[in-house]
Amino acid sequence: ICFCAGLGTHAQGVAHVAVARLPWAQPSKPPVKMPNGAELLGAPLLEAEAQGRRCSVARAGDRPRRVQRVAKFLAAVLVGFACLAPYDVGGFGAWRTPSRAKELLAASPVGLAAGGGLVHTLLILVFTIAIIVGAAHALQVAVVKAVEVAIETFDRDYLGVDVNIGEISFNIFVGRLFVSNVKVDNPEGYSSDGLLTADTFILDLNMVRTILSLGREIEVTELKVVGVAANLEFNGYLWGKSNAMTILENLKSSTTRPKGDIQPVYDFWHSQNNEHTFHCEPAWPGEERKDVQFFAYTQQAPQTEPVYDFWNHYYQEHIFRIGESQSMLEKKGGTAHFYAFKEQVPGTEPVFEYWHPGNKEHTLHLEPAWPMEERGEIQFYAFRADPSGQTRGLVNKATLKPVYDFWHSSGQQHTFHHLPAWGGETEKTLQFYAYDKEVDGTEAVWDFWHAETGKKRFHIGEAAEGEVKRSPLFYVFTEQVADTEPVYEFYHEGNQEYNLHFGEAWEGEEKREVKFYAYREDPADRLKTKVFLKKVAIDEIAAQSSTKLAGMKVRVDDMFYDDFSTEFSATDARSVVKALMGELFGKVNLKLG
Repeated sequence: ICFCAGLGTHAQGVAHVAVARLPWAQPSKPPVKMPNGAELLGAPLLEAEAQGRRCSVARAGDRPRRVQRVAKFLAAVLVGFACLAPYDVGGFGAWRTPSRAKELLAASPVGLAAGGGLVHTLLILVFTIAIIVGAAHALQVAVVKAVEVAIETFDRDYLGVDVNIGEISFNIFVGRLFVSNVKVDNPEGYSSDGLLTADTFILDLNMVRTILSLGREIEVTELKVVGVAANLEFNGYLWGKSNAMTILENLKSSTTRPKGDIQPVYDFWHSQNNEHTFHCEPAWPGEERKDVQFFAYTQQAPQTEPVYDFWNHYYQEHIFRIGESQSMLEKKGGTAHFYAFKEQVPGTEPVFEYWHPGNKEHTLHLEPAWPMEERGEIQFYAFRADPSGQTRGLVNKATLKPVYDFWHSSGQQHTFHHLPAWGGETEKTLQFYAYDKEVDGTEAVWDFWHAETGKKRFHIGEAAEGEVKRSPLFYVFTEQVADTEPVYEFYHEGNQEYNLHFGEAWEGEEKREVKFYAYREDPADRLKTKVFLKKVAIDEIAAQSSTKLAGMKVRVDDMFYDDFSTEFSATDARSVVKALMGELFGKVNLKLG
């Protein structure tokens, strides 16, 4: 481009010559001889204008003048191309033959001025335009395909449901993406026809930022959604867990959930209920994930049966099995948690139900029995290890996960741990990143109970005076390593609580010593694509809601934001979708009717 610009002055003259040689500008009379002996092209036009009349040649002469600016620009490009091509600029090594060099020289400024390069120039022009148009079309196709692949990957892996789309189109010249006829299916256990539908998603993209960042930063300057209809369904008779909440829980756990149809089934511990539950991620509210017990299918495979949870009113616990309720004291859950084999197939082992007489609870796992347990009947058959090999590495490998602060309203204190929130807590802000398993150089941060103050405390090491050591929560570095920053302990006298975070004290806090070192952001995120969502406009949202017994009147407030990513600290696809859905269903107003 710089080279062509440098030849601009010469190219202007070349453009006049090239335009004059076009068929419609050819003189019908011999050229006029100038005093210096030169021949002036287009003499009939000058003669016609001198005589004050507009003949057909004069009208033809208007057309070159109308395209004069375009011709100058194209000529500048062509001059640079023709002058550089013989020297193999851009890899055109086949053009360096003597005969081809002569042909190109004829298309150069000298050859063009001499009248021998018009055909070659026009061929180069057509060739250049074809490359530009072809490249633009290829990029549009690539963007559309990338969006399709992203949706296909995102829906099941992150949302846990299918997302159906009608058509995707992209206008590369204005950076506008259209996604039409979008439908988000319901999770299992809900009967209504989908969670969300939308006629059109319109996304205006900042193409300059995307190109300059080599695709690592995608800025959506404006998102507008037309024709939104939400269908909120609760799985209880008058209330219960909603389809929207189920999908949001899937999003929360999606960063570490292994991919594939076969997933690990964990045991989870609920400290308030004093019971173990057995299911795939995510953890239910108030639960803490423990160990992998076996592997099972998340989608029904041949010879497998769904495994449900049953709430036993007598034992006040969840029991997991295939089939139906075995007494009036059991209530069957509405969701199949995984699929297992009723009869043994190669590679599977029996999963037993166990009874702990001291804890008065049933557990579900492979042999051997846990301490003090009594083995009961076989419930189904499952894999001890993932036969596909897709999940094994992820299950056993330590994962760097975000640590949030949570506010416990009744306890009047902050807690610090991975998702999900414990019972009675509200998720607040991401504070730092830490490992969920031990790696070299790390130690566990435990939660401790301080009976005198009735507060939890969080730190490395052993219990201090008055503390009771409970569970390891996450793993951090005791010495600073690359990319980590110091995390301080802060004391809030008003709440009588100890908090952990970077930087300076929050309101009412007193800053104390460094407790450990952690990551401010996941180092792997530097290689991931960042998504920055600016303006959001979603209005006139139609909505309906229902339970098993009654419908509800629903009103959803309009959504308008000027800088969505900044307001919700969402800079990747998962967090943006999570924040959008959280805001959408957070603006639902329900009324029985």
